[in-house]
Amino acid sequence: MKNLICLCLIIIATYTPLFAQEEEEKKPNNSWDIGLEGMAGFSVGPKVVAFNVGGPSLLLRLNDKFKIGVGAIPSFFYLEGRPTARLGVGPRIDYGNFAFFAPFFHRDITDEWLWSVGLGYKFHRR
Repeated sequence: MKNLICLCLIIIATYTPLFAQEEEEKKPNNSWDIGLEGMAGFSVGPKVVAFNVGGPSLLLRLNDKFKIGVGAIPSFFYLEGRPTARLGVGPRIDYGNFAFFAPFFHRDITDEWLWSVGLGYKFHRR
């Protein structure tokens, strides 16, 4: 009788962990993930109108929604009837999904700095 009880306990101890395991749900492997990330905005100044996209920036995060800093702002701007691409630099203030920025562009021909102020919308990966 002792042998039968020991055999039953061994069988229960051996097979119980096998039945306790749950099978993982397999998630489909999506190799495509399409979406927008970054910032797009418009800025206006005395001599220039520009479409800006967010470039690299150094930001101080004050809370979850509010950040201040400085950054490089790649832009396509319209000056004296000609569109051209320039890299602007300037301060940036982010609040939630909106960015307020003031890019400064250097004009090589006249050796002057052109400024503008703008508002942009930030896209986040979801």
